[in-house]
Amino acid sequence: MKKENDEITDLFRTRLADAGMSVRDGFWEELSQDIPVACQHRRRILLFRVAAAASVLLVLAASSATFLYFSPKEEMEEAFTKIAVTNGGQMDGDGIRVNQLPLPVEPVLPKPAPKSFGMLSQVEEEDSLSITFSMSFSFSSTTTNGNRYGNQGNHGYWQAANGNAESSAVQEETATSPVNQEKVAKKRRWAIKAQVGTALPAEDGTYKMPVSAGVTIERKLNDYLGIETGLLYSNLRSAGQHLHYLGIPVRVNVTLVDTKKIDLYATVGGIADKCIAGAPDNSFKEEPIQLAVTAGIGINYKINDRLAVFAEPGISHHFSTDSKLATVRTKRPTNFNLLCGLRMTY
Repeated sequence: MKKENDEITDLFRTRLADAGMSVRDGFWEELSQDIPVACQHRRRILLFRVAAAASVLLVLAASSATFLYFSPKEEMEEAFTKIAVTNGGQMDGDGIRVNQLPLPVEPVLPKPAPKSFGMLSQVEEEDSLSITFSMSFSFSSTTTNGNRYGNQGNHGYWQAANGNAESSAVQEETATSPVNQEKVAKKRRWAIKAQVGTALPAEDGTYKMPVSAGVTIERKLNDYLGIETGLLYSNLRSAGQHLHYLGIPVRVNVTLVDTKKIDLYATVGGIADKCIAGAPDNSFKEEPIQLAVTAGIGINYKINDRLAVFAEPGISHHFSTDSKLATVRTKRPTNFNLLCGLRMTY
């Protein structure tokens, strides 16, 4: 079998020894020029992805540190203490223990049998027993917690203490109820959003898909309306051209649906962009400010009560300027875009 394969190989070699294929003029020169350009383009893409990932990680680390620094520690400790008291003084998940005072036990005294005579002496004996019990119980309640248990011998004082205990229990139950916990969670009015985005290319890929990344801060004015602003970096690419823009977006967000896990909202606003690098003269003053209006629909998926991931598909329109630079925004003024990222509330 091996010998037959060798014979076939020798046959092909002898037949195709003088065979050749001619290429057009300048083919090898073009190939030698295209290979370094492709390698350089791949290295740029890899460098940009690494820089974007490092920027997102840096933003998340800064957001977490800011949240931990500005978190109200005294209110958190007070809330944990209330939870521990309502749990009956047992050890809770955060290691806080509140000792519960023992409840007083009323002794059961044997009641003497009624007598047909000596009623006066019997009444005096019962009065002396009740006075002795009242004094001893009042002393024990004073050393433990007089406001909670009161004096069982004095009926009016016992009602006042019991009323305070009931009111405090109602307050604790109201503070720890699920409805009020949800209201407290909705009082978080601030949010930090780290986002990346892109848009459609223009002229059959001559102007590449723009890439953007930024950090914004959202302030909830009420349960349904919020305002958002921050910084947004954009990179507009084309053949032999990389323009770097820095913009300030201002948007108004309106909550449409608010559930336990998913929020749906509408956003509308505008952005002012300025070319900071990449222009031929590399001058910051030469390039004008470019204005745009944006609108879209956003959705939040809540990972927990503070962290969520979001996606905002939308549409934008960039107004024309007197700049001589041609970009994807001048070739496609009205464009579809997509923003995705993380949202942290505090």
